Amino acid sequence: MQKRGQTTIFIILGIVLLAVIAIFYFIGGKISLINLQPEEFPDVESYVQGCLDDVVKVGQGIAVKSDNFKSSLEDYVKTNLPLKCNDFSRFTNYNIEVGELTNVESTLRPNKDLVVEVTWPIKILKNGKITSLNNFISKDVLLINFCFPIIVDNYDNCISQESKTVNTGGISKNFKIGDKVSFNLKGAGDVCVAC
Repeated sequence: MQKRGQTTIFIILGIVLLAVIAIFYFIGGKISLINLQPEEFPDVESYVQGCLDDVVKVGQGIAVKSDNFKSSLEDYVKTNLPLKCNDFSRFTNYNIEVGELTNVESTLRPNKDLVVEVTWPIKILKNGKITSLNNFISKDVLLINFCFPIIVDNYDNCISQESKTVNTGGISKNFKIGDKVSFNLKGAGDVCVAC
């Protein structure tokens, strides 16, 4: 009699387990049908991207004059992006919930490429369906007011193509042909000085 009881319990547990798996599978499929794709809202993405690009351009001019370029630029973007990009009421076809801007990370690459990455959760609700936009990236060229012809070697070193004295951001430096050409721009790290 005890073997029959154990068998019955295992059969019941197996049926419950299958039911739970089937429910998760079925509900999981329905959830993915409810969510909209971010590509369906290019106007919202374009609006935020335009705001971010504008704020980064202005922030560069302010950050270059500070003691720490990277920190100053990131603080400027974190403070001013929500102020610049605050008119979501223009999107009347759907509701938009804007979260807190949580992360700003700037990176300077060789040849003055500036990349600013922002994490800013924006939920879009349309006809009971939800999508989220979270990550935005602004790519620009560092706005420094000088030109310097260089080449970049296999090790990402910037190599001077001519002799020149360069003045920028309160720094003056003489370069000769073949010198490694970079500035440590007030906390931003080494930046190639090129056109």
